[in-house]
Amino acid sequence: MSPLMGRPSLRGTALLGRELALLLAILISSAPLSMLLDGSSWLTLTLAATAPVIVSGAVLRSLLRHLWLVPLVQLVVLAVMLLVMESVQGLVSVSDGPIALVTAQTSIFPGAMSELASGTAPMTLGSRGTVAVVLLMALGALILDLVYVDLGWHTPTGLALLGTLLIPALQAPEGGSWWTVAGPVLAGLLILATRTLHADPSYIEGDRRPQAGPLPMPLRTTGAAVVGTLLIASLAMPLGTALPQIAPTQVALDMDVINQWQNRDMPQLGPVMIDDDISVRRSLLEQSDAEVLRYSTTAAEPSYLRLRTLNSFDGENFTADVSGEEPLLGRTAFSDARTDGTAVAGTSADLETTEISVEDLAGDRLPAPSDIRRVTTSDAEVSDALSVQPTNGEIAMSGVRTSLVGLGYTVTTETSPASPEALRTVDPAVFDQPLEAGYIRTEEVPQIAVDLADQVRADAGAENAFDTAVAYQEYFNSSFAYSLTVNSPPGEDPLESFLADRIGYCEQFAASFALMMTSQGYPTRVAIGFTPGEQDGDQWSVTAKNAHAWPEVWFGPEYGWVRFEPTPSAAANGVSTPSVTEDGSGQDDSDAAEEPSEAPTTEGPEEASASEEAVTTEDPARSADASTSDGGGLVTDPATVQRVEGGVFTLLILGFLVAAGGAAAVVLVRRHRVNSRDARWDQYVQGATGDDAEGERGSGDGAGDGPLDPADAAILAERIRRRAGELAWTELTWELVVRDRVLRLIGWTGAWGSPPQRIALDDSLPPGRALEDLLAQIAAGDTEVTDEDHAAAARIASACTAARYAAPLPEPGAAAAAQATASATPPSAGSARDAAAPSTPGTSTPASADGASEPATDTMASLRADSDQLIALIRRAR
Repeated sequence: MSPLMGRPSLRGTALLGRELALLLAILISSAPLSMLLDGSSWLTLTLAATAPVIVSGAVLRSLLRHLWLVPLVQLVVLAVMLLVMESVQGLVSVSDGPIALVTAQTSIFPGAMSELASGTAPMTLGSRGTVAVVLLMALGALILDLVYVDLGWHTPTGLALLGTLLIPALQAPEGGSWWTVAGPVLAGLLILATRTLHADPSYIEGDRRPQAGPLPMPLRTTGAAVVGTLLIASLAMPLGTALPQIAPTQVALDMDVINQWQNRDMPQLGPVMIDDDISVRRSLLEQSDAEVLRYSTTAAEPSYLRLRTLNSFDGENFTADVSGEEPLLGRTAFSDARTDGTAVAGTSADLETTEISVEDLAGDRLPAPSDIRRVTTSDAEVSDALSVQPTNGEIAMSGVRTSLVGLGYTVTTETSPASPEALRTVDPAVFDQPLEAGYIRTEEVPQIAVDLADQVRADAGAENAFDTAVAYQEYFNSSFAYSLTVNSPPGEDPLESFLADRIGYCEQFAASFALMMTSQGYPTRVAIGFTPGEQDGDQWSVTAKNAHAWPEVWFGPEYGWVRFEPTPSAAANGVSTPSVTEDGSGQDDSDAAEEPSEAPTTEGPEEASASEEAVTTEDPARSADASTSDGGGLVTDPATVQRVEGGVFTLLILGFLVAAGGAAAVVLVRRHRVNSRDARWDQYVQGATGDDAEGERGSGDGAGDGPLDPADAAILAERIRRRAGELAWTELTWELVVRDRVLRLIGWTGAWGSPPQRIALDDSLPPGRALEDLLAQIAAGDTEVTDEDHAAAARIASACTAARYAAPLPEPGAAAAAQATASATPPSAGSARDAAAPSTPGTSTPASADGASEPATDTMASLRADSDQLIALIRRAR
C-alpha cells in the first residue's frame, strides 16, 4: 500500500486520481479559514499554497525512480515559490544576491508573526503576513501529500482535515456559516472513502487489513454508519447535560474573561466610545454592527458627524488642543460652530436641520455635522452642560452622565459656499493664520512626509492649496489599500511603514495627509467621528462600523476648514469623496481659465488621467501589493481590488502550475489549436487551387487538363476572398466570446482589482461599421489602435460584406459557356467574356491555372494576417 513501506507505488491514473482527491479535499477543508481571513483570500491563498505542492508531487512521482527524493524536491519548489512571491511584492530583490535573500527572511517572518498575532478576525493580510500564511499552508500540504500518497495513511490525513474545524475556534467562537462545518467533514469523508474506493488493485497488494479492500456488505456497513452518526448527534447534548460533573468549574469562562486573556489592556465592551484617547481602529475592531445613533436631516447630502478635532502633532500622534474653544484669531470663520441660529454666508433659508437620537453612545461629546449654527435638546440637564467650541466645531459636555443612550437633540447647520474655483483663488496669506496663532504646529512634521509631499505635488503640477489637497487625495485613493489589521513591523516607524507598504487604516490616511499638507504651508487638522451611515427609510442609521477619521484644510475665514477624503472607498464604512472635489479634481479648470480654447471638454479628463498615471506608476510592485492586500472586501473598488490575493497570486499560481506539471498539457492544447486553425485555412486554399480549380477546368469545355479560363480564375479568387473573410470574422467573434468568458470567471473569483472593459461586435451593424465600432471600444481604454489595425479591419470587412450582401458568383464554367456563345455572335455585340467576368476590386485576374493558386494564396495569407493582427489587439485591450 505504500512505496516507502515495501508495497507497490501508485502510477498513472491511480496516482493522478489520489493527488487530485487530496487537492480537492484540502481546498474544501479550508472553508473555516473564511472566518479568519477577509474576502476570498482564504480560498486564493489555499490554492496558491497547495496546488504547486500537489501538482509537483504528481509530476515528480512519475519521473523519479527514488521516491524519497520527492519531498526534498518539493521543498526546493516551495522555496522558489516563496522567493518569487517575496520578489513580486517588493520584500526582497533577487539582484542583491543569495546572502541578502537569506538575511531578509529574518525581518520578513518576525514581522509576519507579529501581524498575525495582533490581528483580529476577519483580517486582511499584508505582504509579510501573506507570505507566512502561504508557507504554513504549503508545509501542511507537503506533509499531507507524503502521509496520504507515499505512506498510504488515510485515517491521519482524514482526521487532520477534519481538524480544521478547530482553527477559528478561539478567534471566532461564535461560529460561521454551515458550509464552514460541512467543508472539513466532506473533506475527511473524501479521504477516508479513497481507502476502499480505488481503481488500482495493485495498490492494496499485500495489505491484509479489512479496510484496505472493498466492503463485503456495503449497504449494511453504510446503514450502520448512518445510524451511529444519528445516535451521536441526537444523544450528545442530552447526555452531556444529564451526566454529573466530576469537579466544579474553577474559573467561570465567558467572553469578557477570554477578551481579557487575549489582551489585558483592552477595555470591556460597553456603549461605543470614540475619542482621541481610544483609537478609531480599535473601536472598529472591537465593536459589532450595533446601532450608535439614528437621525433625519433636511440636507440633500448628509454630512460626516464630528466627535473630536485633533490639531496638534507631537511627533507620534495627533492630539486635541484646548485652543479650539474660542474663534481663531478672534475672528469668526465660516466653519466655526455658532449657537445664534443665524447664517454666516447666506440667509436662514440656507440652513439645514438634523434631528439625532442616540441609541448606543458614551462620552463627553455629541456627534454633529459640520458648520453648526444652533444646538437644541429636550433634556434640560444636557442643555445646561452643553458647550459649543467654535474653532473645533465640537459639542462638548461636562458634569453629565457618560452614557448618552436615549438622548435626542437637533443641530442646525449651513451649507458651505466653497467651490473649486473659489478655493483655488484664496489669498495665500490666510494660510499663515492658524500657524501664527499656534493652533497648528509644523515643527514635528517628519522629513519622510515632507519629501513625499514635495514629490506628489511636483508630479501633479499643483500650484495652490486646493490642487495640492486634491493631488494628495487622489494619490492615496489610487495607490494605497485599506486594512484594519495591518501592523508596523517591530522597530519600524509607523509613518514610514505606512508610506512604504501603502496599506493602512483611516487614522493613518488622515494623519499622513495632514502632515503632508502642513509641510507645504497649508494648515490641516484631523477630525474623528462617523461617516453618514446608511439610509433606512426617511432616517439614517449610524453603527460603530461607521467610525472614521478624516483631514480638514484651512482656507481662511471665508470658507473655514474644508474636508478632504484620502481614505480609499475600500474601507467600506461609508466614506465618500467631498463634493467640492468632484467637479474640480486637479488644475484642469484653472488651466482652462488661463488659456481659453474651443477644444472639446474631453481634454480635461485626459490631463487628469495623465496626472493619475504619473502617480500610480511610481512603484507598481508596491502598488499592486497594497491594492491586493485590501481584500476588502476584495468590495472590489475596481482600483483597489485585491491584487495581492487575486491578480498577483493568480498569475503566480498559473505560472508555477505550467512550470511544474501543466507545461505539457498547455503545449498540446496550443499545438492542437494551431493545427486546427492551419487546417481550416488550408482547406480554403486547397479548395481554391485543387478541387474547385479542377472542377472549373473540367466544366468548361470538357478538357480537364486545359488552362483555367481567366474569368473563372477571377471567380475562384473572389470566392476564396469571401470565404476567407467569413472565416476571419468567425475567428474574431470567437476570440471575443473567449475573452468575455475569461473576464466573467476572473471577476467571479475577485482576481481583478479593476476588470478590463467589455468589448463586443455589434451584429446588427454592417461588418465595416461593426469592426470600426469594435476598434473604437478598444481605443476608449488604454490600448492604442493604429492605422494598420484600421486597414486590417477594412479588408476583413470588405470580404465579409461581399460574402453576405454581394450577388452570388456564377457557377464554375459559366465564363467558358459565355465565351462559346460570344464566338457565334457578331463582334458588334460586345465581348461575352467581359460581361461574364465579375468585378472584383483589389483582386488580380490570373492568366493560367498555374497562376490561379498564387492570388488565392496571397488573399488567404493577407486576410489571415489581418485576423491575427486584430486578435492580438483584442487580447491587449484593457
